[in-house]
Formats: sequence, C-alpha cells, structure tokens
Amino acid sequence: MKTDLATSIGLAILGAAVAFVICNMMFGEIEDVSFKTIGGNVNTTLQEPDEEVFNYKALNPTVEVYIGD
Repeated sequence: MKTDLATSIGLAILGAAVAFVICNMMFGEIEDVSFKTIGGNVNTTLQEPDEEVFNYKALNPTVEVYIGD
C-alpha cells in the first residue's frame, strides 16, 4: 500500500517535470511584451441617438405575440 502511494506520487512528479520540459521546448522562453496606450481624451457626455437609426416608437421584439385565441 505504501509503495503504491509512493510510486503514484513519484510518477506524478516525473510526469509534471517531463511536461514542463516539453512545453519549454515547444513554446520557448517567455518574452517581455510591449504595448501602446491610447490617449487620455475620453468624453463622458452622452449624445442623443439618431432618429433615423433609433426608433423609440418601435415594437419591442422581446414581447411574445399571440395570433388567434
């Protein structure tokens, strides 16, 4: 019983080490990533939607419609 547990733990550690080595060979080292940031000109005012695009009198498509009885 104790040898089975020790063998299982040993195989788990060995498997993790082999997986780590294989992943490092496949993907290589981790490189530093550089990125650009956008400017800080964010506008917080809201504009009214265009009436040609947004119709406030339109039917609500989420309401169930029953035809007949």
